[in-house]
Amino acid sequence: MEKKLKKVQNGAAVGFVVLKILRILLIIAAVVLIAALVVLAVVNENDLPLEAVKDGKLVLEMKDLNLGQLGIDKVPDIGGLVQNGVLTLDLRDAKLAILMLLGAAVLALAATYVLLLVAGKLFKHIKKEDTPFTTGNVRRLRLLGILHIVFWAGGIVLGYFIAAEFVRRLALPMEKVNLSLNLGALLISLIYFFLARVFSYGKAQGDALQEYQAMPVVEPEPVPAPEPAPVYVAPAPEPAPMPEPEPEPMLEPEPEPIVKPLPEEAPAEKPFEAPEAPEEPQA
Repeated sequence: MEKKLKKVQNGAAVGFVVLKILRILLIIAAVVLIAALVVLAVVNENDLPLEAVKDGKLVLEMKDLNLGQLGIDKVPDIGGLVQNGVLTLDLRDAKLAILMLLGAAVLALAATYVLLLVAGKLFKHIKKEDTPFTTGNVRRLRLLGILHIVFWAGGIVLGYFIAAEFVRRLALPMEKVNLSLNLGALLISLIYFFLARVFSYGKAQGDALQEYQAMPVVEPEPVPAPEPAPVYVAPAPEPAPMPEPEPEPMLEPEPEPIVKPLPEEAPAEKPFEAPEAPEEPQA
């Protein structure tokens, strides 16, 4: 950002020097024109050492000017200034016409000098300040736009009046006078107003940034740790109930068969057995 600002300031410094040189040249040109005005106003037209001057009028036959060398064989009649090849000029009227032209030129130089002076101040402040987007520069751009419009309108009116008076005094046909509208100067005025709006927007943005940077730094309050969200534990599924066994049907016990005891038999008589004689040991 600082490099870009430095480039803008360097460009403004160059522009300031160029405008200063132009203002000096305008001052020199204005001094020369004012001196010519004074000399012309002091000189008496009847004292001019010219043979063609008679009773304050310049009477000159065009054939004496050797215009044939320029490829002009015959000069047509021009209003009351040239008739039948004779130029008749009232020196007093011509003097006033020339004085008006010189005066208009001095006014034009003065108007240009004012514009260059305001533009020079604009470049000077851009060169010195930290930012070109300031209230003073916005005001200077608007002033340049207003001055351009005023000088444009004044130049149209004054130029038409001087041209008409010049033509009248030189006895020229009035159809030579026309109203010229220079739309270029009006376009320059609109550009100045547009630049003023852009600089005003830049000034507002810069002010907003400075206000933001000047705001006190507020330490953020510690944010308590969020409580852990309760974990939902799904309940264990209840075991499916075991189906109860169906009770077995109680069987009635079968009745035991009744066994009738047999009649007891008389014990059989055992046969008589004689006891055995013991054996004698052998010798």
